Amino acid sequence: MSQQKSEIPIIVGDSIYLKELTEADVDINYVNWMNDYDVVKFTESKNVIHTLTSIRTFVENCTTSESDILFGIFWKENDKHIGNIKLGSINFIHKHADIGLIIGLKEYWGQHVASNAISLVTAYAFNNLDMHKVYAGIYACNTGSKNAFVNAGYHLAYIKKDEVLFKN
Repeated sequence: MSQQKSEIPIIVGDSIYLKELTEADVDINYVNWMNDYDVVKFTESKNVIHTLTSIRTFVENCTTSESDILFGIFWKENDKHIGNIKLGSINFIHKHADIGLIIGLKEYWGQHVASNAISLVTAYAFNNLDMHKVYAGIYACNTGSKNAFVNAGYHLAYIKKDEVLFKN
């Protein structure tokens, strides 16, 4: 990675801030949202039962990864951890990265948290990591994510048909 993990800043937005997630941020609330089907149904985590141990292992793997940065999304007013946004796999040679995101606390849905987090992490990728392209994969039926990315300035590049079997 062209940048040391210790240099990853806290990124402040209007109502949220992003900070690199650590094992200390993993609690039962985080585990509960990762086990809530409504929260994870559009992710590859939907078929897994999560535990404190499995979530801590995931966070540790991201923390030690040379190609992933996992940010926690925190509500500024109360410092509550309300979701995550991951930048990775970061390809520093070809200068592109993928974004994955989850808003775990449903009471923050519909408050533009996702589009704000996407905008913040995208600016970080371009301005701090010198990325040339940042993209995301979204299930066609996930209109919430699609709208969040469009609101953050992304454009639909293509649709993969029959790529993922999805049962709602």
